[in-house]
Amino acid sequence: MTTESKKIITFVNGILGLEQYKSYVLLDHPGTDIVKWLEAVDQPEIALPVVNPFLFFPDYAPKISRENLLQINIKSPEEAIVLCVLTIGANTKDITVNLKAPIIVNSDSRLADQFIADNPEYNVREPLKLKKACSDGRCESC
Repeated sequence: MTTESKKIITFVNGILGLEQYKSYVLLDHPGTDIVKWLEAVDQPEIALPVVNPFLFFPDYAPKISRENLLQINIKSPEEAIVLCVLTIGANTKDITVNLKAPIIVNSDSRLADQFIADNPEYNVREPLKLKKACSDGRCESC
């Protein structure tokens, strides 16, 4: 895969558990604009499904220290793109989202990192409740 350098997201410290991979691209999931894939540039078989958490949790407000945000040159919330990693269980109805460790991307510089939110109410595996709207079993947001 050839990737334009302007589309590459560079992680300062890496994603937890994948710290050795620093360069990623954000790809669309076929058939939906809700789910994206964060794919490692150097290891395309490493790809994490991610979502914009505000689509499912409108009141989501992760507390990330100013010091951490400055590592990726974020000085205001408008500069940040927030993504959360999905986990899909053996039963595809068992989908969780990691609200405890959001991925924050600087929309201008494309610098990013995964941070631990200082919110005790957020979980690593928060159940994602999807409403079925179609007879084929898709959720109404997919």
